[in-house]
Amino acid sequence: MIWLFVFIITVLMLSLCYVFMAMRRALERESENREFSTMAIEGLETERRRVSRELHDIVLPMVHDPQLHDVIRSICMELMPPNFTQLSLKDTLAGFCMQFAQKTGIECPCFIEEELDFSQYSTENQLHLYRMVQESFTNIEKHSGTNKATLIIRKSVQTTPQTVLILISDEGVGLQSRPGLSGSTMAAKGLGMKSMRQRAAILGAKIDFISDSGNGLKVRIELPPVQHRKIQEP
Repeated sequence: MIWLFVFIITVLMLSLCYVFMAMRRALERESENREFSTMAIEGLETERRRVSRELHDIVLPMVHDPQLHDVIRSICMELMPPNFTQLSLKDTLAGFCMQFAQKTGIECPCFIEEELDFSQYSTENQLHLYRMVQESFTNIEKHSGTNKATLIIRKSVQTTPQTVLILISDEGVGLQSRPGLSGSTMAAKGLGMKSMRQRAAILGAKIDFISDSGNGLKVRIELPPVQHRKIQEP
C-alpha cells in the first residue's frame, strides 16, 4: 500500500513539475501577446485544479498519518482557486494572511481599504490578483528570511481617476542579497516573478519589484480604475 501511495504522489508531482517547466519555457520567450499569456496561465490553473482534485480524491483517503494528512490537505487548498462567489476577494486575502502567519510564524498584518469593491472584476481577474499576492508571499516564505510581511490594498490618492494599489512588503534580505539576483536582472529572474508579470499584463496593470540590499522587497501592483477593466462573464 505504501509503494502505491508513493507512486501516485510521484506521478502527480512530476505532472505538476512538467507544467511548471513548460510554463518556464513559455515565459522565457518574453511574449507580450495577451492571448498567449492568458492561454499559458489558464493551462497552469487547469493543471493546478486537476492535481488538487486527484490529491484530494485519491491520495487523502489512503493517508492515515494525521500530520501527513494535514500537509496534503494544505497543498490541495493552495492549488485550488478560491470560490469568490462564496467569499469576496477582500475577505479571501484577509483570511490568506491569517493562514500564512499561522503556517510560517511570519507576522502578517493586512490592511485593505473598506471602500474597495473587487466584485466589479471578473472572476478570472480576481483570481489573477489572488495568485499574484499568493506568489509574493510564497517568495517571502522561501527567500526573505524575514519575521514580518505586510499586505496593503488601497486607492491611490495621486491619480485621477483613482487607481488601486496592492503593496506587499517584507523586512528581509532584499533581492540583491539572494544568489543570482542582482543588478538589472534581479526583477527579471524567477518563474514566480515572470508569472506575476504575465498576470499583470493580462490585467493591464503595472507591477514593480523594489528592493535595496538589506531593506527587504516591496511588490507594487497598480491596477487601472475598476470601471475601465470590467469584463463581462460568459
